[in-house]
Amino acid sequence: MIKTIIINGSEIRYEFKRSPRRSVSAHIRRDGVIEVRAPLLYRESNMLVFLNQHKRWIFNHLDRLQNTDNQQKKYISGEIHNYLGKQYTLQVFESGKNSVFIEGNSLIINSKYPENPKYLEIQLNKWYRNQAKIVFSELLPPIIEKFRKYNVAPAKISIRDMRSRWGSCSRKGNISLNLQLIKLNENCIRQVMVHEMCHLVYFNHQAGFHALMDEMMPDWKLWKKEMKFL
Repeated sequence: MIKTIIINGSEIRYEFKRSPRRSVSAHIRRDGVIEVRAPLLYRESNMLVFLNQHKRWIFNHLDRLQNTDNQQKKYISGEIHNYLGKQYTLQVFESGKNSVFIEGNSLIINSKYPENPKYLEIQLNKWYRNQAKIVFSELLPPIIEKFRKYNVAPAKISIRDMRSRWGSCSRKGNISLNLQLIKLNENCIRQVMVHEMCHLVYFNHQAGFHALMDEMMPDWKLWKKEMKFL
């Protein structure tokens, strides 16, 4: 359930979740809600203190989200779009045949309807999804192989356009990866993949989970920290 508190005169929305874990953490979702995860016995009355201690980070991140919302893509030539951690300048051309490809520092869209932003968005997202299938299928198998000694493997892999999570793992062993990951660098993508694979061994974020993360990707914290600012 989403609730609100006032910090420095501003209304902040948050959702409080308890689980079998040892520490408190906060994650700001793309909808601007702060998702606070805490141990089972953690009191919600401590929430204001915890969030006040991290208010600078909270407001910086919310400002960043606001700026992103204000910079809604128009799908016109000259815009900046990301792919695998790099920025590319969009170039849109009229063409009798649709195609999307990268050439140098440009992301080229040849389109039958170059002045229709919605059509261009669909066209570009289709390209992103196709690229995600290719890149994820290259990055994931070596990671799965490292987990074989734990006798685990994903039951199913899917790519979804999720708003609040980079990835998820169900109790049935189904792993979902956010389509938007294709815009990040490969190490950030690997970090999410390793994270979800670790959930096949430890479903919750207990000590064993983090120890396994350290084993499988020693520098995972570096890449997770980088993703907090995306």
